[in-house]
Amino acid sequence: MSRRLLAGLVAAVLCVPVAAAADDSLEDLMENAGAGDFRGVGVVMCTWGRDSAAATYEVERSRGMSMVHGPDRDLMLSGSLVAVGSDAEWYALEVADWSSWSLSDRYTLGEPVATTRLGRPATAVTILEDGYPRARLVIDDESTIPLVTEVLDGEGRVFRLASLVEFEVDPGSEDHTMPEEYRHRTVMESTNASPRLPSQSVGYRLVDAYAAPGGGTQSYYSDGLFSFSVFESKRGKTPSEFEGTTRFGVEGEVYRRIVTPTNVWVHWNTPDNSYVLVGDLPPDHLIAVLQTLPEPGDRSIFVQLWRRLFG
Repeated sequence: MSRRLLAGLVAAVLCVPVAAAADDSLEDLMENAGAGDFRGVGVVMCTWGRDSAAATYEVERSRGMSMVHGPDRDLMLSGSLVAVGSDAEWYALEVADWSSWSLSDRYTLGEPVATTRLGRPATAVTILEDGYPRARLVIDDESTIPLVTEVLDGEGRVFRLASLVEFEVDPGSEDHTMPEEYRHRTVMESTNASPRLPSQSVGYRLVDAYAAPGGGTQSYYSDGLFSFSVFESKRGKTPSEFEGTTRFGVEGEVYRRIVTPTNVWVHWNTPDNSYVLVGDLPPDHLIAVLQTLPEPGDRSIFVQLWRRLFG
């Protein structure tokens, strides 16, 4: 679970929009993210119903290398390579290739407002979805780094909050380098998309598909602002992480979820396959997405008996 948290922290802190002038479009704003060196300390938290989670972190970016110090492990990010670990035990994940980014036309940029944050000149912006607030950001004017990011649910309540409480531009720290050795290194190779998953899902498009470690596929969806992956594998036991977690219903179907500070994890089974959805999308989006994916279901009594007898 710690590796999942750290990967999400990088997304929450680094992969978000930056400030823009009033006449800039949201797409221009997101394509021209600031890449300056900085160091910060922050907190990120997420709440969905009775489920909530929070974490503190330290983040530093220097000469294209990003490092996040999380609660129990560290993460380094450089280009397509991500290293997760601590001390001498590091794991690496490398994405072989990915598709170009594009933004859904349902999002627009509200009027920027001058403000101050951490004693620094900043700009507050609102990202609108079909005219209603979906995210609010406070952006440092000098570095264009987001100091505060709020993601709102369908009722306008804060679903996720990421806030830097300490921030320094161009700290002049020594360079970081990727570990020379890894306990395990995985390269994510592109593969054919699963025929059971849609190419479009309520504003999200299937961007890439990868062969998942251990078999199955990972299908990555994005609308340019939020994203999620669906991991599909042959039906097996419920992953131990989901045992005893929150059950929730969608159109009469039951799913299990885990809320982390940066992502929501959802698990369900169909008669022949198991699915895990991992994403940063807000709850109303997630519920709509689930209705377009394979429905939960159990095997018939005959199939269960046959497989118990003959495997």
